[in-house]
Amino acid sequence: MDEFKELIRKAVAWIKNVVKRIINGVLNFFSHVVSWFRSLKLNPQTDIPFVINAKDPQFREMLKNAPMKDVGLFKGVYNEQTETITHHEYIAADSCDAQTNQVIGNEALVVLK
Repeated sequence: MDEFKELIRKAVAWIKNVVKRIINGVLNFFSHVVSWFRSLKLNPQTDIPFVINAKDPQFREMLKNAPMKDVGLFKGVYNEQTETITHHEYIAADSCDAQTNQVIGNEALVVLK
């Protein structure tokens, strides 16, 4: 898991090139996160979907600037075979729905199954 976190830290170095979506309203976990991952048709043997809480102090420092909205998530897919992040997107919104808050809790990084 430490190697995975280190890869995430390195990946954030190029985050300025990441697709960014701003939501004026509530970030809905199913609509904005789960459906995005499902659309990628991931290989469960090699792809690890994850989200990072953009309010995490380490993530904010890596970005070198705070999100423009009150909440944010960096979502991506880590391919274990190639040891690369193959898909990624940053989402910022005014707030999160209850399901997003339940999944993320106080965690900085959550690996989704």
